[in-house]
Amino acid sequence: MGILYHSKKKATCRADVYDVVWFIKKLSKRLDRKVEVNEVGYESIMLTPDEVDEELIPLGEIQTLPNPLLAHSFIYVEDEGDEWICVVVTDESHEYKHYETWFKNNETLNRRR
Repeated sequence: MGILYHSKKKATCRADVYDVVWFIKKLSKRLDRKVEVNEVGYESIMLTPDEVDEELIPLGEIQTLPNPLLAHSFIYVEDEGDEWICVVVTDESHEYKHYETWFKNNETLNRRR
């Protein structure tokens, strides 16, 4: 019979998880105030590159992304009415970020690979 041991090693994986907690941390820094989880809308969806809206990701960028891709979208509307949207693209394994873009009131703020 084998004996089970409890390992005291710390986790060494430092992969980011692109979820609502990640979005809240990033947005709270941008706004310099706390955003609550229940104030954020979010979804993750598997897409093929031809299903991606070119207004969110330009065609030249879409063609370089994995097929299929996992798109994580987050939305927050401030009390004043300003709307913040972030779209993050990862591969199916959710282990690597391929693309990130932020919008405020439908205007692109920045895009990152």
